[in-house]
Amino acid sequence: MKVRKAEPKDEEDVLEIAKLLHLDIPDFVWDTDELVEKQIKKGECFLVEKEGRMLGIISFRQRQNKMHIETIAVKNGSQAEGIGTKLIDFAKEFTKKKGLNILRAYSFYEYKSVDFYLKRGFNLLPKPGKYKNNKYYRFEMKID
Repeated sequence: MKVRKAEPKDEEDVLEIAKLLHLDIPDFVWDTDELVEKQIKKGECFLVEKEGRMLGIISFRQRQNKMHIETIAVKNGSQAEGIGTKLIDFAKEFTKKKGLNILRAYSFYEYKSVDFYLKRGFNLLPKPGKYKNNKYYRFEMKID
């Protein structure tokens, strides 16, 4: 299993996995062609492959002195195989390589993913975020 930077030729497969994130929220952008294309062009999107098959995606955005996970998703049927953990480990390394020591992640309440982040070393920040009246959890990890 290896993580690599997504290329323009991967866009369709990345989009297929990103669609798993879809929520019925006005202006939900995390599964749109436009965002995926932009993230790939900017070098912010990465994927995990096993035997030539794309199994998961992660994308980042640096804001000020923190790295933010914009999207993370694992293909249906591939959960509980360590792919999400592999992507979080990659995120930690990516953050370090950029000279940063704070990694943040966000997850809408509907995803029910609090345990996933807590088990991988994130702390739940006390105040939830809000996007179009939909609450989301905010997580942070300090990286040494």
